[in-house]
Amino acid sequence: MRRFGVIVIAAAAMVGFGHPAIASAAEGCMHGFGSHQRVVDAGDAVVQEWTVTDLKKSADAAPGYPLAGQLWEATATVQAVSGTVTPIIPNFRAPTADGGSYPVLWQLSSPRGIPGATLGQGQTSTGTVYFDVTGADPVAVTYTDGGPQQLMWCGDAMMMRDCPCCAMDG
Repeated sequence: MRRFGVIVIAAAAMVGFGHPAIASAAEGCMHGFGSHQRVVDAGDAVVQEWTVTDLKKSADAAPGYPLAGQLWEATATVQAVSGTVTPIIPNFRAPTADGGSYPVLWQLSSPRGIPGATLGQGQTSTGTVYFDVTGADPVAVTYTDGGPQQLMWCGDAMMMRDCPCCAMDG
């Protein structure tokens, strides 16, 4: 009977403290700008970790690329956690809150751009990804590797449906 009482007390404590833990999870949402997200390939032999921050209008020039709208940028960092990783820059897009989306300008040559050079295990590369925004402002950045896995970084302007931390923010 004493064991049952300890279990009941432990369960009550978890219920009492469970809500603050959930609230703090909303503050550090798993897909917010600055979060680290992984793509795993080749049966876990290749793991790359991406981080995207600072989506904003860009003051950079777009030499050799005829912009149709406003140039936007975000900073992207990739790390080869395990195995050899080749960053696939064309996998980025910048969605809008109204369902639109802009492809990354992977062909834009810039000294600040993220290089597509292959990284050895443990190496990291950081640079800028650019988007030609011709309508509504982007509110997020996504990375799709061709499979079912999609990485997403967003802020308060775009909430993910069925996300526990977004549901708590809204």
